[in-house]
Amino acid sequence: MSTQLYEGMFLLDSNLVSKDWASLEKHILDLLKRHGAETLYSERWPERRLAYEVKGCKKGTYFLTYFNALGTAIPELHRDIELSERILRAMFINEQGLDEEMEKRKNKEIEIPPADLSFGDDRPSFGSRGRFRRREDSGPRERSSDERAGGSGDAVKSEAAKSAPAESGAVASDAGGKTGADGSES
Repeated sequence: MSTQLYEGMFLLDSNLVSKDWASLEKHILDLLKRHGAETLYSERWPERRLAYEVKGCKKGTYFLTYFNALGTAIPELHRDIELSERILRAMFINEQGLDEEMEKRKNKEIEIPPADLSFGDDRPSFGSRGRFRRREDSGPRERSSDERAGGSGDAVKSEAAKSAPAESGAVASDAGGKTGADGSES
């Protein structure tokens, strides 16, 4: 079995980080080493206010790592992290492109940490028809020609689709009334 590249994100209590960063970093790297992982790159991110309390902490510090490990080591690593009182949370990702991202971080081509991690009023929301957009863009939208003509905005069925027989219990409807699967009006 061969090793795979993983990205690990650890959330740490900022109070512990400010008291003794060196021992926390060593603790995490030792956990990885104990499970046969080879650490390739790591970086500490600045303290952040958490969106909600995690194990009684309102502020946290993230520690990002890239490491090679066997897939079988990850569940064991998760178990040891859950038993650790120093680590609040951890997440591991294994996907294509991690090696390129790691190299960009090593070469300082990616900002450390990402600047847009603040979750104030600028959080994205889903707009009409499931499109992704920012809240500041959610002002009045332009109505479609169908809506301006008094329609509901729903797609209008063609005459052929209205007159076609319903298949396999499907129900077709028109603007005047409802037509059942057997063709009778209700």
